[in-house]
Amino acid sequence: MARLTIFILLLVWLLPLHSSETVPLISLRVRVHLVQSVANPRLQTTLKEKEVRAIFDEVNSIWAQAGVRFELEAIEDLQALDSAPKRWYIKDRNWVKAAIPTNQLSLTAIDVCFVKDMGPNGFFYGEPVVVCQNPEFHKVSGGARNPVARVTAHELGHVLFLQHRQDHTNLMASGKNGVSLNSQEIKDARKRALEIVGQMPQP
Repeated sequence: MARLTIFILLLVWLLPLHSSETVPLISLRVRVHLVQSVANPRLQTTLKEKEVRAIFDEVNSIWAQAGVRFELEAIEDLQALDSAPKRWYIKDRNWVKAAIPTNQLSLTAIDVCFVKDMGPNGFFYGEPVVVCQNPEFHKVSGGARNPVARVTAHELGHVLFLQHRQDHTNLMASGKNGVSLNSQEIKDARKRALEIVGQMPQP
Protein backbone atom coordinates (compact mmCIF):
# COMPACT_ATOMS: atom_id res chain seq x y z
CA MET A 1 0.00 0.00 0.00
CA ALA A 2 2.83 2.37 0.89
CA ARG A 3 4.51 1.69 -2.45
CA LEU A 4 1.28 2.44 -4.31
CA THR A 5 0.88 5.73 -2.42
CA ILE A 6 4.46 6.74 -3.26
CA PHE A 7 3.89 5.83 -6.91
CA ILE A 8 0.71 7.95 -7.10
CA LEU A 9 2.43 10.92 -5.45
CA LEU A 10 5.33 10.67 -7.91
CA LEU A 11 2.91 10.45 -10.82
CA VAL A 12 1.04 13.56 -9.70
CA TRP A 13 4.33 15.41 -9.17
CA LEU A 14 5.54 14.52 -12.68
CA LEU A 15 2.29 15.29 -14.49
CA PRO A 16 3.07 18.97 -15.18
CA LEU A 17 6.20 17.89 -17.08
CA HIS A 18 4.06 15.94 -19.52
CA SER A 19 0.95 18.06 -19.59
CA SER A 20 -0.60 19.44 -22.76
CA GLU A 21 0.43 22.98 -21.79
CA THR A 22 2.70 24.56 -24.38
CA VAL A 23 5.14 27.43 -24.14
CA PRO A 24 4.35 30.62 -26.10
CA LEU A 25 5.48 30.33 -29.72
CA ILE A 26 8.41 32.50 -30.80
CA SER A 27 8.49 33.22 -34.56
CA LEU A 28 11.68 34.19 -36.36
CA ARG A 29 11.73 35.39 -39.96
CA VAL A 30 13.99 33.61 -42.47
CA ARG A 31 14.97 34.59 -45.99
CA VAL A 32 16.21 31.70 -48.13
CA HIS A 33 18.78 32.28 -50.87
CA LEU A 34 19.23 29.64 -53.59
CA VAL A 35 22.81 30.23 -54.65
CA GLN A 36 23.44 30.30 -58.40
CA SER A 37 26.80 30.08 -60.17
CA VAL A 38 27.52 28.98 -63.72
CA ALA A 39 31.27 29.42 -63.19
CA ASN A 40 31.34 27.21 -60.07
CA PRO A 41 28.79 24.36 -60.36
CA ARG A 42 29.51 23.26 -56.76
CA LEU A 43 27.85 26.46 -55.59
CA GLN A 44 24.72 26.22 -57.73
CA THR A 45 21.90 24.56 -55.81
CA THR A 46 19.25 22.59 -57.67
CA LEU A 47 16.68 22.99 -54.89
CA LYS A 48 13.34 24.49 -55.90
CA GLU A 49 10.83 26.50 -53.87
CA LYS A 50 8.58 23.49 -53.23
CA GLU A 51 11.53 21.53 -51.80
CA VAL A 52 12.60 24.45 -49.62
CA ARG A 53 9.11 24.74 -48.16
CA ALA A 54 9.12 21.01 -47.38
CA ILE A 55 12.54 21.39 -45.73
CA PHE A 56 11.22 24.16 -43.47
CA ASP A 57 8.11 22.17 -42.63
CA GLU A 58 10.44 19.58 -41.09
CA VAL A 59 12.72 22.24 -39.56
CA ASN A 60 9.68 23.64 -37.76
CA SER A 61 8.58 20.16 -36.74
CA ILE A 62 12.00 19.69 -35.11
CA TRP A 63 11.98 23.09 -33.40
CA ALA A 64 8.39 22.72 -32.17
CA GLN A 65 9.82 21.04 -29.05
CA ALA A 66 11.30 24.43 -28.12
CA GLY A 67 8.31 26.50 -29.16
CA VAL A 68 10.36 28.20 -31.91
CA ARG A 69 9.14 28.61 -35.48
CA PHE A 70 11.03 29.86 -38.53
CA GLU A 71 8.75 31.77 -40.90
CA LEU A 72 9.81 32.09 -44.54
CA GLU A 73 9.97 35.77 -45.46
CA ALA A 74 11.10 34.99 -49.02
CA ILE A 75 12.77 32.36 -51.23
CA GLU A 76 14.94 33.87 -53.94
CA ASP A 77 17.87 33.15 -56.23
CA LEU A 78 21.20 34.66 -55.23
CA GLN A 79 23.94 35.04 -57.83
CA ALA A 80 27.32 34.11 -56.36
CA LEU A 81 30.24 36.47 -56.77
CA ASP A 82 32.80 35.59 -59.43
CA SER A 83 35.60 33.74 -57.70
CA ALA A 84 38.52 31.54 -58.65
CA PRO A 85 38.03 27.76 -58.49
CA LYS A 86 38.66 26.40 -55.03
CA ARG A 87 42.26 25.44 -54.25
CA TRP A 88 43.07 22.45 -52.05
CA TYR A 89 44.56 24.62 -49.31
CA ILE A 90 41.45 26.80 -48.96
CA LYS A 91 38.78 25.57 -46.58
CA ASP A 92 35.42 24.98 -48.26
CA ARG A 93 33.56 27.19 -45.80
CA ASN A 94 35.91 30.12 -46.45
CA TRP A 95 35.66 29.68 -50.23
CA VAL A 96 31.86 29.46 -50.13
CA LYS A 97 31.42 32.37 -47.74
CA ALA A 98 33.67 34.58 -49.91
CA ALA A 99 31.37 33.90 -52.88
CA ILE A 100 28.21 35.13 -51.13
CA PRO A 101 27.33 38.79 -51.78
CA THR A 102 26.65 39.94 -48.23
CA ASN A 103 25.24 43.27 -49.44
CA GLN A 104 22.20 41.34 -50.70
CA LEU A 105 21.38 39.71 -47.38
CA SER A 106 18.19 40.62 -45.52
CA LEU A 107 18.06 43.27 -42.81
CA THR A 108 14.79 41.90 -41.42
CA ALA A 109 15.37 38.14 -41.31
CA ILE A 110 17.86 35.35 -40.69
CA ASP A 111 19.55 34.50 -44.00
CA VAL A 112 19.89 30.86 -45.07
CA CYS A 113 21.85 30.08 -48.24
CA PHE A 114 21.68 26.70 -49.96
CA VAL A 115 24.58 25.48 -52.10
CA LYS A 116 24.95 22.24 -54.00
CA ASP A 117 28.17 20.81 -52.64
CA MET A 118 30.77 21.66 -50.01
CA GLY A 119 32.94 19.95 -47.41
CA PRO A 120 30.98 20.71 -44.24
CA ASN A 121 27.26 19.90 -44.21
CA GLY A 122 26.64 23.47 -43.14
CA PHE A 123 28.10 26.35 -41.20
CA PHE A 124 27.24 29.53 -39.35
CA TYR A 125 29.97 31.99 -38.43
CA GLY A 126 27.80 35.06 -38.37
CA GLU A 127 25.41 35.80 -41.22
CA PRO A 128 24.49 33.90 -43.28
CA VAL A 129 23.69 30.28 -42.45
CA VAL A 130 24.99 28.10 -45.31
CA VAL A 131 23.64 24.59 -45.94
CA CYS A 132 24.80 21.91 -48.38
CA GLN A 133 21.97 20.19 -50.25
CA ASN A 134 23.90 16.89 -50.27
CA PRO A 135 25.00 16.37 -46.65
CA GLU A 136 26.89 13.36 -45.35
CA PHE A 137 25.47 11.91 -42.13
CA HIS A 138 24.93 8.81 -40.00
CA LYS A 139 21.41 7.75 -39.10
CA VAL A 140 20.34 7.45 -35.48
CA SER A 141 17.14 6.10 -33.98
CA GLY A 142 14.29 8.62 -34.16
CA GLY A 143 16.30 10.98 -36.36
CA ALA A 144 15.10 13.41 -39.02
CA ARG A 145 13.68 12.08 -42.26
CA ASN A 146 15.18 14.77 -44.47
CA PRO A 147 18.93 15.22 -43.88
CA VAL A 148 18.91 18.72 -45.42
CA ALA A 149 16.18 19.78 -43.00
CA ARG A 150 18.19 18.38 -40.11
CA VAL A 151 21.34 20.26 -41.16
CA THR A 152 19.28 23.44 -41.53
CA ALA A 153 17.73 22.96 -38.08
CA HIS A 154 21.19 22.26 -36.63
CA GLU A 155 22.72 25.43 -38.09
CA LEU A 156 19.76 27.47 -36.89
CA GLY A 157 20.59 26.03 -33.48
CA HIS A 158 23.96 27.77 -33.77
CA VAL A 159 22.12 31.00 -34.64
CA LEU A 160 20.36 30.53 -31.30
CA PHE A 161 23.78 30.18 -29.59
CA LEU A 162 23.64 26.40 -29.06
CA GLN A 163 26.96 24.53 -29.11
CA HIS A 164 27.89 21.10 -30.47
CA ARG A 165 27.00 18.05 -28.38
CA GLN A 166 28.36 14.50 -28.32
CA ASP A 167 24.96 12.87 -27.69
CA HIS A 168 24.25 11.24 -31.06
CA THR A 169 20.49 11.69 -30.82
CA ASN A 170 20.84 15.41 -30.07
CA LEU A 171 20.16 18.04 -32.73
CA MET A 172 23.52 19.66 -32.03
CA ALA A 173 25.60 16.51 -32.62
CA SER A 174 27.75 16.73 -35.75
CA GLY A 175 27.32 14.36 -38.68
CA LYS A 176 24.21 12.63 -37.33
CA ASN A 177 20.49 13.08 -37.96
CA GLY A 178 19.35 13.30 -34.32
CA VAL A 179 16.77 15.94 -33.42
CA SER A 180 16.42 16.01 -29.61
CA LEU A 181 17.10 19.01 -27.38
CA ASN A 182 17.48 18.96 -23.62
CA SER A 183 15.66 21.34 -21.29
CA GLN A 184 18.66 23.67 -20.89
CA GLU A 185 19.14 23.92 -24.66
CA ILE A 186 15.47 24.75 -25.08
CA LYS A 187 15.72 27.45 -22.40
CA ASP A 188 18.87 28.93 -23.95
CA ALA A 189 17.48 28.81 -27.50
CA ARG A 190 14.25 30.54 -26.49
CA LYS A 191 16.19 33.24 -24.66
CA ARG A 192 18.30 33.97 -27.74
CA ALA A 193 15.25 33.80 -30.04
CA LEU A 194 13.54 36.49 -27.97
CA GLU A 195 16.68 38.64 -28.18
CA ILE A 196 16.69 38.28 -31.97
CA VAL A 197 13.02 39.27 -32.13
CA GLY A 198 13.81 42.37 -30.10
CA GLN A 199 16.83 43.33 -32.21
CA MET A 200 15.52 42.58 -35.72
CA PRO A 201 14.05 45.52 -37.66
CA GLN A 202 10.47 45.06 -38.84
CA PRO A 203 9.99 44.44 -42.59
